[in-house]
Amino acid sequence: MKKLKKRTKSIVILWCLSFLMISTIAYAQQTKSALFVKADKARLYAQQMQADILVPLTYNEGVDSYKDAEKSFNKDKDVAKVEASLVEAVNYFKQAVDLSASSRIVFANTLDARADALSAGANAYAKELWKGAEQSFYEAAKELENGDKDDAYKYSKEAMEIYRKAELASIKTDLLDETRALLEKADDLKVDRNAPKTLEKATSLLAETEKELETNRYDMDYPRILAKQAKYEARHAIYLNSAISEMNDNDLEMEDVILHYETPLTRIVEKAGFVAHFDEGLAKPENKIINYVDDLQERNKNLLAQNFAKDYKIMQLESSIALLKKESDALNRELERESIKRSEAMKVQMKKFEDEKAILDAKIERQKKLDDQFEEVYRTFNSTEASVLRSENNVIIRMHGFGFDIGKSEIKPDNFPLLTKVQNAIKIFPGSAVIVEGYTDSFGGDASNLKLSQDRSDAVTKYLNANSKTTAGNKITSVGYGEINPIANNETKEGRKQNRRIDIIIQPVL
Repeated sequence: MKKLKKRTKSIVILWCLSFLMISTIAYAQQTKSALFVKADKARLYAQQMQADILVPLTYNEGVDSYKDAEKSFNKDKDVAKVEASLVEAVNYFKQAVDLSASSRIVFANTLDARADALSAGANAYAKELWKGAEQSFYEAAKELENGDKDDAYKYSKEAMEIYRKAELASIKTDLLDETRALLEKADDLKVDRNAPKTLEKATSLLAETEKELETNRYDMDYPRILAKQAKYEARHAIYLNSAISEMNDNDLEMEDVILHYETPLTRIVEKAGFVAHFDEGLAKPENKIINYVDDLQERNKNLLAQNFAKDYKIMQLESSIALLKKESDALNRELERESIKRSEAMKVQMKKFEDEKAILDAKIERQKKLDDQFEEVYRTFNSTEASVLRSENNVIIRMHGFGFDIGKSEIKPDNFPLLTKVQNAIKIFPGSAVIVEGYTDSFGGDASNLKLSQDRSDAVTKYLNANSKTTAGNKITSVGYGEINPIANNETKEGRKQNRRIDIIIQPVL
């Protein structure tokens, strides 16, 4: 009995110790999360802006400072030392983001080649080539950061060529080889009995892909899309064969089949808060779903843009406040140490501090004015005309309701009302610089796309400048970027339509 009591007591003690240990670890994790939250946001934003590959030296300095903060936190718990390292890390990440804007322009073609290679799965199916391209790109970014443009261009060109080779190798390895294997499987399963049209489509797409790869070695966008479609249709044919065979085996009638495929649409529409009626076919439920998804996507884009801008602005203000607090604490300590003879000098320092605070207050007031102006522009356009975004203090009007005829740069009369709204938006920011940016989708040659985007941006610029009363005092320039910086998937018709766009960048006077 005594042994049992002793054993029970030991178990209770161990349980208490375990609970205490778990509580301590949880508290430490919570404290760390609170300390590191700003640095985590800054690091994530830098990665989203591709600063880790465009400005690797500065970005890695930020990572080193971040790791120093972790070591200090885990080792001696010196909060002041941790905070100092984290402030340093945030500054490095912010600097890397600022520098990445110019690097992105220099390496635009290489970034496109890298994105295409990734889309083709080169990092998985052409690992050695991918590794070599990444190393060359790193050398290019490093040399540019060190100010050596000649070596930066040399390594960038080398990286672009290897990325293209990796993309081609990946397309052949992943998409074509697997598609051929799928077609062999389809032949074994005698898919042509139940899904001959889909199977023929897959075979034709495969042949067209192989032809494109042989005749066009400079633009992989179209062959890559064809290869993916061929692979999809081969898998689709095998599925259709299986589904049709199952229906035949179960003696299903056509009514059973239609009702079966109406069921998932019913569940989807119900999730969106509607009721699906199929008495007139699938058109009405389909349109409800499309409109619902379009609305959600538009809201999500606006929320993401606004959150990024707010987080960046808050990070800047908090950094300024932290520096001012540090200066204020230092001044107070010095006041306590200095003698009466230094009191006048200290008053001068305090006056300087007050002046700096007044300047900061003025900046905050100007920022509030910019926020109000941005809100006014945001309300100017509806969701079918344009998306109004914000990048730091710049306003971006993305006119997805604006359209040119294919291959043309003439402005159609249908676009005049939208351009009038753009002129009114520019008027909200007197004296601001305005940049009209033209973009195309990825179909067609790089040079022709670049010229077409420049012609379109020039046409819009001439129209805006024509009304001198509206745009007086605003300097309006134009630039065409061709197919770089896509905002949607070039592999879909809707995505390519979004990428064929005009962006109006308003740079307010601060």
